[in-house]
Order: sequence, then C-alpha cells, then structure tokens
Amino acid sequence: MIIYLHPENPEIRKLKQISERLKDGAIYIFPTDTVYAIIADANSKTAVEKIYSIKKLPKDKPLSLLCKDISMASHFIEYLPNSAYRFMKRVTPGPFTFVLKANKNLPKPSIAHHKDKQIGIRIPDHIYLKELLNIHDSPLTSTSAFSNDEFIIDIDDLETIYGHLVDGIVDGGIVKTELSTMIQIHDDSIELIREGKGYELIQNEIQQLE
Repeated sequence: MIIYLHPENPEIRKLKQISERLKDGAIYIFPTDTVYAIIADANSKTAVEKIYSIKKLPKDKPLSLLCKDISMASHFIEYLPNSAYRFMKRVTPGPFTFVLKANKNLPKPSIAHHKDKQIGIRIPDHIYLKELLNIHDSPLTSTSAFSNDEFIIDIDDLETIYGHLVDGIVDGGIVKTELSTMIQIHDDSIELIREGKGYELIQNEIQQLE
C-alpha cells in the first residue's frame, strides 16, 4: 500500500496512525535523506525479525538506529566525548551514520545478536521521518531498501518488490541514491569509515578530529 503525505506539511493524523502500527509490530518503507529505508520500532522483536527475514540478513549484521535528536541518541550510547557531542550537534540532522558502543539501554531486539555491541545511529534530515520521530518518541530500527544489490529509488518498484511484505510504503518520489557518511566515534577520537553524502561539507572538520 502506497501512502501519500504532503511534502511540506505531512499529515499528523496519518503519521500517528503509522506510529501506533509500528508499536504493534508493523514495518514501513520511508524515504530518508539518503535512500529509501525499511523501518520498524526498535523495541519490537517481531518487527525487527521481519526486517532480517525480508532482507535475508544474517542475525549478526547490525541495523541502524534512527533517533530524533542527540538527546535521544545519547540514551543508548555508553560514552559520548564532549568533542564528539559538539561535532554531532553541528552536523545533525543530516546524512551521517555515527558508529558507537551501545549501553544497556539499547532495545534488545536491535542488538541481541551483535557480538561487539556497536550500533550505527542516524539523525535523519527528512521531513517525513523527523515528524514521525517527534510523534513516535522512541527510536526506530532501519535498513536500506534494495534488490539484487541495487538500491530501489522508484516508488512503483518498491511496491512491486516489497508491497506484499510491508505494511505501507511512503511515497517520497525518486530518491537519489547516496549512502550516508559513516563516522566511528571512539573514546578519544573520531574516524572516518565511509565517505558518503555530506562528506564534502565536513571533510576538513573530520580530518582535524581524526
């Protein structure tokens, strides 16, 4: 089922309905500021297992955690240095994945099979997800939507491939495929893992912090 939202003022009523269904174990596909992503409530074991099944992912492959802001994200991080906090504050929301060590607060369905307890955290800059996270007020688990090793950018293709597997697909138009820039945050350093969208805007800053 394709769901249409206003591009500038997404209907809160529809997002509240999606939020309630997410809490009950539903999964959706949403556009992000990088690619289309399959999302679920991070606390729902049923929904997280659905994502692993649909994507045929090994259970030890980590999924990303979508948070509405750094305050929410910090609740699940074992330690966030001041320099890293200030850096994240400057660049979020945005197309960045921050890899950090998770603490005991992380929803168990999202990390149960992760040996090193590392988690990738995103604070996305897309109006649909930002409004949903404001309403849902708990983290979401996500992974990119692709088929045959190619990212799916067209809503009709998403409907054909995933329509019978998910509870809804939010139409975000053609989403240009750009992976997020991945940044590993250690106790005392910041390390670039992958150059992606937004990297050119923070290149000098990352090099200074590494």
